[in-house]
Amino acid sequence: MPGTTSNKAEMDKIATSFDRVSVNDAELPLAGTDLTFSAALDDTENIEQLGPVIKNIIETGKRTAFLDSLDALIRKKDAEIERMCNIHYQEFVSAVDQLLKVRQGSVELRKKLTDVNQALQIRGTKWAARKKELTNARKIQQNIEDAIEALQSSLVLLESANKVNEQLDQKKYYAALKILNNLQDDRLGQATQYTFAKMLAQGVPIMQNTIKATVTMELKEWLARQVLLFAFTLVREVSREIGQLAMQRMQERQDRWRSRTSENPRLKNLQHHQVNSAIEMVVNEGLETSILDEVNIDFEPLYKCIHVYSTLGKPNEFKASYSEDRRAQANLALSTPINLRNGNLTTFETLLQDIVGFFIIEHMILHNTTEFRSQAEVDGLWEMVTGKVILVVSESLKGCKDPELFLRIKFLLLMFIQTLEGFDYSVKPLQETLLTLFQRYSELLINQYSEVMEKIVQEDECMPMTVENEDELKEVMQYTRFRPDREFIKRYGFPLRLPFSKVFPTCCRDVSFFVHQFYQFAEGFSQTHGEMDDILKKAVDSLLIQKVNAILLKKLQSTNLSQIVQIIINIEYFESTCPDFEMLLMETRSFHRSGHIHLKATSTFKETRRKAEKRVFELVNSKLDEFLELFEYDWESEEMQKQPSPNLQDLVTFLTNVTNAALLNLPETIKSLLYFDALEHLSQSMKGLLLDTDRQHMTEIALSNFDTDVRFVEDFVNSLGDPTLNDTFLELRQLLDLAILSDNPEEYLTPQVRNRKYNRLNSRDVVILFEKLLRTPLQMHSVLSQKERMRRKALENVARGNVEYYVQYTSVVHDKG
Repeated sequence: MPGTTSNKAEMDKIATSFDRVSVNDAELPLAGTDLTFSAALDDTENIEQLGPVIKNIIETGKRTAFLDSLDALIRKKDAEIERMCNIHYQEFVSAVDQLLKVRQGSVELRKKLTDVNQALQIRGTKWAARKKELTNARKIQQNIEDAIEALQSSLVLLESANKVNEQLDQKKYYAALKILNNLQDDRLGQATQYTFAKMLAQGVPIMQNTIKATVTMELKEWLARQVLLFAFTLVREVSREIGQLAMQRMQERQDRWRSRTSENPRLKNLQHHQVNSAIEMVVNEGLETSILDEVNIDFEPLYKCIHVYSTLGKPNEFKASYSEDRRAQANLALSTPINLRNGNLTTFETLLQDIVGFFIIEHMILHNTTEFRSQAEVDGLWEMVTGKVILVVSESLKGCKDPELFLRIKFLLLMFIQTLEGFDYSVKPLQETLLTLFQRYSELLINQYSEVMEKIVQEDECMPMTVENEDELKEVMQYTRFRPDREFIKRYGFPLRLPFSKVFPTCCRDVSFFVHQFYQFAEGFSQTHGEMDDILKKAVDSLLIQKVNAILLKKLQSTNLSQIVQIIINIEYFESTCPDFEMLLMETRSFHRSGHIHLKATSTFKETRRKAEKRVFELVNSKLDEFLELFEYDWESEEMQKQPSPNLQDLVTFLTNVTNAALLNLPETIKSLLYFDALEHLSQSMKGLLLDTDRQHMTEIALSNFDTDVRFVEDFVNSLGDPTLNDTFLELRQLLDLAILSDNPEEYLTPQVRNRKYNRLNSRDVVILFEKLLRTPLQMHSVLSQKERMRRKALENVARGNVEYYVQYTSVVHDKG
């Protein structure tokens, strides 16, 4: 075989090489260094040491020896290879023969495979044709199935589109919108290859906008019904009806609370607590119903809009639109011109009702929806509205001086505040406005009553008041503590003359009216009730002191004694009524304040009464002085008078008239003081006439005539029946008795007798009188009896015995002169 020959030649060549190496290797000389290198080459694992060995050979200059050793090694290895080949030659040849046989078998096998492949190709062609036919059939079947599925999905789309129209016809906008969203999100996306689907897809946004516009329009119509606009005229519809009902229920609630606290003794101390206070809510827990239970509002349009816009993914757009619409509606309601000065509060009351209804609806929307209206938005709208309401009230009441109008506005605002306070709206700015109104109201009320009371006091005639019948008497008793004796009324009947003038009951009535009108406005101000109590106390004090007392004090300048006396009586009644005013203030003030209220007017009236009494004393004494100026005693008279002097009789007549007329209604204590002062003044004045140093002479007859006058006055004093007045002329009586009646005037020099009988006398006065008697010359041809001589001698002894007093007196007179 050709292959066998070729392989044998190759094997022969290798054997020859092995022989060459073996022969040459046997002839190679070895040295020490060469053996080292040879050993290194023999060990294949130490091949990394070859580098250092070669480097060493080069450095030592043994390159030639190395190459020789290397050749010897090669020859040695060739010899080894040849020897090994010779040993395994037969096995190698046998292996080559087997390989050649395998090659022959593979050629035959390839031929058989070619035959089988040809047979398979023939059969496969037939099966490929059948497969192609089957594939085409399956494509047709799939197309049919796809067509059926497309028709079914198209029918679903068309049915959904038809349902949208049906839902719109039934105004079920949210359901229609959900169907549109399903079409847009799911089904239309799967059928975009169809023309009708593309048309439907283009129509979905249009339908969504149509639904949005429709629900928005319906919402605006609903809002208009809630608030009000039609042809620019406010119409009382849902919002106003709600506000009217809410304020009406609040008024009823206030009335019930006021009635319960006033009629129930256990709750009487709670009557100063206001509606909506914690106390009121606890007491009435379970008894009061909410206005929301009576209000039935259809929020369907609003809920539709919320659902529609939320479904469209535009909730913020709707929130902004709704907020803008509500603000516009609030501004529109507040734009109505309001004039409060004309006294017609219908428009203002309607405005407050609209606002109450408006914010009750806002409260319901806020609590019945989720994430639609925020508390901040509602609070902002509320602040805007309350700010404009405050502005309307402030501007409308500029320059207004009618306290009644302030009171009516206060009642409306208070009802408005308490109604919306129950829905958790902040009412502090409104309460501050009420406080401002109260300050102006109190000023107007004080000014009004100041003018009224000033006019009453000024125009009072200072004459006792007369009541014509029992009704008039009851009216007086209603406002004063005056309670006449029933027996007296029964005996004398009507008309009845009262001790005080008309100014007293009229001012008491006005003070009572003032207090109640003051607290009519103060009702509802529990937070500042204490301040109002202080304001009212000062105001009542001001009215009583600045208007009543001050004018009465000016009237004291009058010279009409009857008027002055009547003023004293009036002031005394005012003074005694001040505790009633204090009690009235304590009963009407805030419950949480305790302690007694003390009016300064009490002490002021007391001081004025003292001044009035002093003024009466001055007038009476002045009148007495006028009479005394007319007295002309002839101190050298020798003619005995049996009757008192006419001027003194006139004086006593004056005092009698004063007693029976002008001083008749004065209290006994005041009359007693007045008589005492007047009689004391008269006594001192008459003593002054008697001891007048300008008159150096006095006859005993003139002294007896003077004694007659004194006795006449003493009889008048005794007729008054007042024991406190009996001693007013005692000093003068002791002086006259010593000079006229005493048989022994020298007894005055005896201390025991002087202290017992003449304890009121001043030695100086005795000396002056006795000197006048001694200084008077005796009549010509007159002869004194023994008794008269002894008496005259006694007068001289008394005068000398008290000379030091006389000297002192004359020196004082000289200094004054």
